[in-house]
Amino acid sequence: MKKLNYLVSLFLVCSFVFISCQKDKAEIKDESTKNDATKITKQLLTFKQNLQVKSGEFLPADSAVWYLEGLLNFEKANNNHVFGDVDFYHDTLTVSLTEGQISLDELNNLYTTIDVWAETLQQQSGYEDYTYDIVDLNLETTGLKSGMQNLVVTLSGGVLGIGLNYYPFGPTDYWYWGYDLGKCGDYLGQYVGRDAASELQRKFMNPIAVPGAGYYIDVETISVIGGFDSEFEDPDNPYGDYMLFAQSGIGPEPVIDYCISPDEMNYYLSKFDFIRDTKKPLTKQYKTVYVYDTFVPAIDEWYHVHVYDLLYGIKIENPD
Repeated sequence: MKKLNYLVSLFLVCSFVFISCQKDKAEIKDESTKNDATKITKQLLTFKQNLQVKSGEFLPADSAVWYLEGLLNFEKANNNHVFGDVDFYHDTLTVSLTEGQISLDELNNLYTTIDVWAETLQQQSGYEDYTYDIVDLNLETTGLKSGMQNLVVTLSGGVLGIGLNYYPFGPTDYWYWGYDLGKCGDYLGQYVGRDAASELQRKFMNPIAVPGAGYYIDVETISVIGGFDSEFEDPDNPYGDYMLFAQSGIGPEPVIDYCISPDEMNYYLSKFDFIRDTKKPLTKQYKTVYVYDTFVPAIDEWYHVHVYDLLYGIKIENPD
């Protein structure tokens, strides 16, 4: 499980929470077209043709990312989306913009880079039937030189199977809060490389499917950080103050890491649907979630928290 260290001040973290990490993408304005799977698929295939034959032309950045993301989801993540478990992969590519537009040549290079990366990950998985659940592209403003921005790429993939439908944690599920430390308590030393964050994600993934095969467009990621979102405070939480894991203290980061009991794990499991549904954009469906742990340093304080990256989109179902 990939872990991120946010080396930012408490002020920046709080700011991040109140400004959710959503992206502005071009939407299809005609509602009848938006809901017409055949027309949208044709638009994406036409876009792919244009990548190869219309060298020198440009698209507005938002539209370009919308089409590129949709095409990759159509080609890489077009299935029934029933996964027992998934892996998340992240990469950042540099994009050249000219007056807020991206050239088709640049888009073709991005498409090829992401396509090759996805194929490589499939081969490295060791599974012939490894496939993808969703592709998310997010163009973010950076401090790079004028005309350059970052394209953050997220791939979620696994082997299609049978969902476990929210099986609760059992009596042996004592897990360290994070850092891939594995189990704790009487089960110390087991499953090193996993932790409470990875196991919660595994449970949250089930159930994950909206019935019907297809792919997603207009994907949006919304992040929720434990301990920094008053929307998810819970005065009845016997383990803390929030619906997702958050621990803090004065002074340096503690040497001994917190051990989460099965009952506490099941508490976080029971609150996920509320968090997921509260953050859902009106016109989109929930698709999946990436859960990770992070250490947030602050002046004379420390925070150990879980972060939920919630992914939503519009599902385009394949015609019967």
